[in-house]
Amino acid sequence: MQREGGKLSVEQALQIILQVLDGLEYAHNVEVPYLKEADSNFSQGRGLVHRDLKPHNIVLGNVRGASVAKMANYGLAKAFDIAGLSGQTMSGLTLGLPVFVPRQQVISFNYMKPEMDVWAMAATLYYMLTGAYPRDFLERDPFLVVLQTNAVPIRERDVSIPKNLAEVIDLGLTDTPEIYFKSSAQFKQALLNSISD
Repeated sequence: MQREGGKLSVEQALQIILQVLDGLEYAHNVEVPYLKEADSNFSQGRGLVHRDLKPHNIVLGNVRGASVAKMANYGLAKAFDIAGLSGQTMSGLTLGLPVFVPRQQVISFNYMKPEMDVWAMAATLYYMLTGAYPRDFLERDPFLVVLQTNAVPIRERDVSIPKNLAEVIDLGLTDTPEIYFKSSAQFKQALLNSISD
């Protein structure tokens, strides 16, 4: 983004986000064989939520001349089917950069679901396209901003973003009363549909 003047073109940003959404879909459905529970026993789980998705946790590489995007820093990841029960994160502890989290994550960091990662990917795409965070955080408590405000519609930041794509991104940043897109695959398909119209 720095090399491109602070933001990416639609084509560049989508190339990255679509790849990361594929990786997220895999992570959200992967079998996790050994999870430590609060009682120190181990169990099997399904699906990891990242809990800290943001532009800095997307790594770009070059594989045989093709740009490849990967998610990094799974240090806060949890198996979502037993999230909140593992004893690995204290109850009420909120981690992650609040500019890329939905209000549900601030309310209950332990009880993460895949759609919270999907919201973070919509926020990341928004940032890549505009160079701005989805919410206005100027001189305000960032956690109160997340809890009390909605995302600014993306075309208010940059009117040149195609209308159909903007509508999907705005839906992806809906988190009241609940997050709109429930899976990475659902968000990816909506993005693809918006650029094929």
